[in-house]
Amino acid sequence: MTDRDTLPWCLSAALVSVLSLAVACGPAETGDDPGAAPEPEGRRPNVVLIIVDTLRADMLSSYGHPADPSPALTRLSAGGVQFESVISQTSWTLPSIGSMLTSQYPRTLGLYAEFDHALPERFDVLAELLQSNGYATFGATANPNINSRAQFDQGFDEYVDSIYVFRRSRDDVEEGEIFARDAKLHSARELMKKAVDFAAAADPSTPVFLQLNLMEVHEYADLDMLRPAYRELFQGVEGAPYLRMVRQVTDDIEAFVNKLRAQPGWEDTLFCITSDHGEGLGDHPGVKNSRGHGGLLYPSMVHVPWMLFSSSWTPAVRRVTQTVRLLELAPTLLELAGVAPPAELVGVSLVPLIEGVEALAPLPEYIVTETYFRDFRKISAIGPSWQYLNNRTRVQGLPVHELQARAETPNGAETDVAADHPEVLKSMQRFVSLWESQHEEAESIAVGAELTDELRQQLNAIGYTR
Repeated sequence: MTDRDTLPWCLSAALVSVLSLAVACGPAETGDDPGAAPEPEGRRPNVVLIIVDTLRADMLSSYGHPADPSPALTRLSAGGVQFESVISQTSWTLPSIGSMLTSQYPRTLGLYAEFDHALPERFDVLAELLQSNGYATFGATANPNINSRAQFDQGFDEYVDSIYVFRRSRDDVEEGEIFARDAKLHSARELMKKAVDFAAAADPSTPVFLQLNLMEVHEYADLDMLRPAYRELFQGVEGAPYLRMVRQVTDDIEAFVNKLRAQPGWEDTLFCITSDHGEGLGDHPGVKNSRGHGGLLYPSMVHVPWMLFSSSWTPAVRRVTQTVRLLELAPTLLELAGVAPPAELVGVSLVPLIEGVEALAPLPEYIVTETYFRDFRKISAIGPSWQYLNNRTRVQGLPVHELQARAETPNGAETDVAADHPEVLKSMQRFVSLWESQHEEAESIAVGAELTDELRQQLNAIGYTR
């Protein structure tokens, strides 16, 4: 812990004023609870976290994509801060979002399997920490992996689960079933409307936290989810189906942000947009099962966007170039909300970076990401110049140990330079070995019920089962 970590609410005066965070700088009297946040003198800001499932950072305009697929996000975040190099701690939803919201590594949470593992109650999620500090909380997910069944509803006053998705005909649905015969995934617009309704009904004297998981980009190949106005965009551009869905969802986000800002008391809301993981698309020729996500750890699957913005906030640093982890998201949002991040969080608040107080965040030498998706088991360490990957379950076309130069675009064995840099490889291998000795694999927490045929069919419909 650094000295800064003991005083996580010591924000700059400018940031406090623009976000209406009149929070005392320095330790406050906290009674018997040494981790309690100081009482703010003014109302804390409303906070909105939007998780766009399966969104690659390099597929956004502000991250350099030449086809300009997300001008709406560029407009929204123009006055905020963008983190240029953010690494997810895994490459699929359940453990990634669990890690993001608790600021713990996936292995610490025991999240390994798609169906049977739940988020442990012993770790506080972001919503719980905000709720215990006076926030009204609303969450909604279009992804069934983070339904309340897996205990992702912790800390929410209201939580909207994903609905079941069936690929069967109407004749197969028995009378009296609770599921709609042609039910689809919740659309972004549906979830956003529910969030706006919650915001409109909330006590204006109470700060509100909204959390949304949007699934359209995950389902970029499903034309039923793509509205007609977007179906002809990006003709002749590589990755056009993906880019079309990115444009639709980011346009929807802009409309949602503007609608929220029109609500009384929501003008200066703090918005956070990120993703849980990326997508391989066509970037890994010769590597089996590499078009999707979950099984590999290349930048296409673990480099995610993260931007923060508020209409009345101009951060000192607009582009953070240091490579950071999604583990930093929860402590950063907590500090911006005037809530002291608990000491047990692994991540660190990046507010000192944003405000120009620190040049670099106190992070490990290398950032670790790993996956246990289906039959895959892999771990990777990422540094400023290199990425080391240990493929513990063999994948066609890949060696057991890879070393990739981050300045390149790693696509598998074709860009592996391990043989040319043996000392770098050994150094990063030693780091991973030491890291694993310090981070045990926790036992998983079973979900509260057996996986039903209906839920298995639902997950199968969106590509999570085989």
